[in-house]
Amino acid sequence: MSLSLADLLEFDRDALVEDWLARITLLPGASRLTREQLVDALPAFIDELHDVVEKDSGDDFRPSYHNEASEAHGRQRLRLGCDVTLVAREYGLLRDCILERAEQQDLHVPLSQVRALCTRIDTAQRGAVSQFELDSSERSRKEAEDRERFFQLSPDMFCIAGTDAYFKRVNAHFVQVLGWSETELYRLPFLDLVHPDDREATLQELHKLSQGLPTLRFENRYRCKDGGYKWLAWAARPLPEKGLIYAAARDITEARAATLERERLLEALRESEARFRNMADHAPVMLWVTDVEGFTTYMNRGWYAFTGQTEVQGLGLGWLAAIHPDDMERTRDIFLAANTANHQPFRLDYRLRGGDGVYRWAVDSGSPRFDADGRFLGYIGSVIDISDRKQAEVEREALLARESAARQEAEVANQLKDEFLATVSHELRTPLTAILGWVQLLRTGHLPESRRARALETMERNARAQGQLIEDLLDVSRIVSGKLKLDVEPVDLSTVVQQALESVRPAADARGVQVQATVDSSSSVMGDPQRLQQVVWNLLSNAVKFTPRNGRVRLVVERRASLVELTVADTGQGISPAFLPHVFERFRQADSGTTRKTGGLGLGLSIVRHLVEMHGGTVAAASAGDGQGATFTVRLPLSIIQHRDAALPPPLRLPSGPGTEPVHPPELNGVRVLVVDDEEDARELLRTLLEDSGALVLTAGSAAEGLQVLQAERPDVLVSDIGMPGTDGYGFIERVRALPADDGGRTPAVAITAYARSEDRTRVLRAGFQSHVPKPVEPVELLAVLASLAGRFETPPKA
Repeated sequence: MSLSLADLLEFDRDALVEDWLARITLLPGASRLTREQLVDALPAFIDELHDVVEKDSGDDFRPSYHNEASEAHGRQRLRLGCDVTLVAREYGLLRDCILERAEQQDLHVPLSQVRALCTRIDTAQRGAVSQFELDSSERSRKEAEDRERFFQLSPDMFCIAGTDAYFKRVNAHFVQVLGWSETELYRLPFLDLVHPDDREATLQELHKLSQGLPTLRFENRYRCKDGGYKWLAWAARPLPEKGLIYAAARDITEARAATLERERLLEALRESEARFRNMADHAPVMLWVTDVEGFTTYMNRGWYAFTGQTEVQGLGLGWLAAIHPDDMERTRDIFLAANTANHQPFRLDYRLRGGDGVYRWAVDSGSPRFDADGRFLGYIGSVIDISDRKQAEVEREALLARESAARQEAEVANQLKDEFLATVSHELRTPLTAILGWVQLLRTGHLPESRRARALETMERNARAQGQLIEDLLDVSRIVSGKLKLDVEPVDLSTVVQQALESVRPAADARGVQVQATVDSSSSVMGDPQRLQQVVWNLLSNAVKFTPRNGRVRLVVERRASLVELTVADTGQGISPAFLPHVFERFRQADSGTTRKTGGLGLGLSIVRHLVEMHGGTVAAASAGDGQGATFTVRLPLSIIQHRDAALPPPLRLPSGPGTEPVHPPELNGVRVLVVDDEEDARELLRTLLEDSGALVLTAGSAAEGLQVLQAERPDVLVSDIGMPGTDGYGFIERVRALPADDGGRTPAVAITAYARSEDRTRVLRAGFQSHVPKPVEPVELLAVLASLAGRFETPPKA
C-alpha cells in the first residue's frame, strides 16, 4: 500500500525528530541546550502538520490555526538566550527533513499538500521570530503584567510593607487567608494583628530588617477577621533605601498543628519506649527486636547478662556468635528467612553460650510486627532458658529408652523362658518315655533275655541322662544364687583331661567321631578337680554331639607363658556369626525349635564359662560360620605348685558304662533299715534294693507311722524322704531326735530328697540327719552310706 505525506508525518514522526535533532545540534548556540530543551513542543507541532496535510482542499486552501504554540516556542528560545537566527533555521530544517524523507521513500505528494505544509511552517516561523521583534516598552509592559499576575495569583501570601509598620500591598491570597479586606489591612498597623506573645520577637525581626538583614524564616501568629489566629512562616528581604520590605508568608497552621501533634506523639512514643525498655530490662526472659532487614536493633539486659555480650557485640547479627556452632547455621537460616521472606511466627531451639562459657538449651520465639497499613516492620521475640526442661526431656527419653530396652529384654527373656521350659519338658519327658515304655514291655514277661538286657541298659542310660539334666539345672541354680563352691587344690590338668576323655570316648566311638588329644603333662593349675573335669567333659561332649560321622575332635593342652591353654576344636556344624556372641548365655541355643537335631537344655556352656571364671580363667568361642566347625579355648592361670601324685577321685556326675554290676557291701547283712516315704513306688524300690543287699527292711508311708515303727522295732538305720505331706522329713527327724536314746532318738538317719542344692544339704545335716543322698538314688552310693552309718554307731540291743 502506497504512503501519503500524512502517513509519513504520522508513522515517521519520531524518525523526523531524530533527523531534525541531528542537524540542529550542529548549529551555533544549539549545543548548549539539552535534548529536552531542543525538542520542546516539536512532536506536537508535527502532529499539527499532519492534521493540516490531511485537510488539504486544493487551491482555495486557507489554513486556520493559532500562533500560540509557535509564540510560546519563540519565548522559550528567547528566555534560554538563543539567537533569532537559530529559531528561523529550526523551522527551515524541519521542512527540509520532511521533504527529504518523502523523497527517500519515493512519495508522490500533491502540490497542494506541499503548499499547505510549507505555509504552516512559514506561519509558525513568523510567530516564533515575532517574539524577538517586540520593542522594549512592550516587553516591559508584558513583564509587569506577568509580575502582577504572579503576585495576585500566587498560592503564597505576598505583601509589601513599609518600615512604618503598615502594609503597602497585599495579594488576594493574603486577604483570603486572614479574612480582612485589603482596605482594612492597609489601615491597621500590622503589629496590631500579631499575637501578643509574638510581638516582642516580631519587633526584633523588624529591627534586623531595618538594618538590611533579610529574614530567611520567621514564624508568628496573626489574628484573623473571625478572631482566631493563624501561624505564618515569613521570608522577607528589605529595601532600606526605599523604606520597604518585600515579604512572602505561608499559612503553616495545619502543619504547625501536625508538628505539635507529631511532637506529642513522639513524646508519647518516647515515654512508651522508655516504659517498654524498663519492663523489658526487668523481664524474666531475654527480649529482642529486629528491623525489616532482619538486623537486631534492640536486646534487653537479660540477653547481655546471660551471654556476657555487650550491645556492640550483640546488635545486628552479632548475637549469632553466642549460638553453638552446630546450631548456628540452622538458626541463622530460619531467622533470616522469617525476617526477609515469609513474615510468619517462628519458634526454634538452640544451645546458647552463657557468660561462663557453658552452653544451655534455649527456645527462641518470634512474632512479626506490622503498621496500621499492613507494612512489615520487623520481628519481636523472646528467648527462654529451657536447660532444666531439656534435661528432663533427655532424662525422660533415656528412661523411656531404658524401659523399652528392659521391656524388649523381658520379652526376650520371657521367650527364652518359654523355649527353655519347652526344652526342659522335652528333655525330661524323652528319657521318661523310654524308661516307661521298656518297663511296660518288661511287665508283659514276653521279652527274650537279649531284649531284656537291652531294656535294662536303655532304662539305666536314660535315667542317668535325666539325672545329668537335673544336675545341670542345680548347677545353674547354685550359680545364680552365688552358692557354687570350689574345693581348691593343686590339679594336674593332664589327669583331668584323661578322665574326661575316657568318659566321652564311648559316645564318640558310637557316633564314628575321631577324638585326638595332645596334652602337656607339666600343666598344673589350682582348682576343683571335679569341676575342671566337668568343664572338659562338657566341651568334649558338645564337640562330639555337634560333629557328624567321620568328623574329628581335637583337644590340645599346652603352656603359654603363665597360662595353661586348653583348646577343643571340631569339624562339626559350626556356629553362625549371629549366635556366636550369645553362645555362653544361659538357656540360649542356636536351634531351639521343635525341629532341632540335638538335645540338651543349653546350660552346659554357660556352666563352663562360670566355672572357668571362678578358677580365674577365661573361655572363648570361635567359628568361621555354619558348617565350618568351632573352637573353644580355655585359659587358666598356671599353678606354681605341682601335685602329680594326688589321685583324682572318680567323677560323681559322669555316667558309668551300661551293664556295670552293683557291688553289695557285706556290712548290710542283717542290718535293720526303716524306710519312710509317702510314695509307695519309692518305698518298694528301696525295699527291693536293700533286701537284695542282705538288709532287713521296715517301711512306713508317713512321718507319724514312721515314729510308731521306730519306737516299736528299733531299726539300725533310718532312711527318710524330705518332701512328704503333713509332716515333712525335717519335722520327722526333729521328732525322732526329741526322743530318748533308748526309744531310738540317736538312730543314724539318711535323707533322700530331690532338693539337691548345697543349702538343701546343709539344712538336712543341721536338722539331724547324718547324710544326704539326692534323687535319683545311685544304689552303690546309698548302700555305701548305709553301711558306713551302720558300722559307725553302736547299735542298741535288739528287743
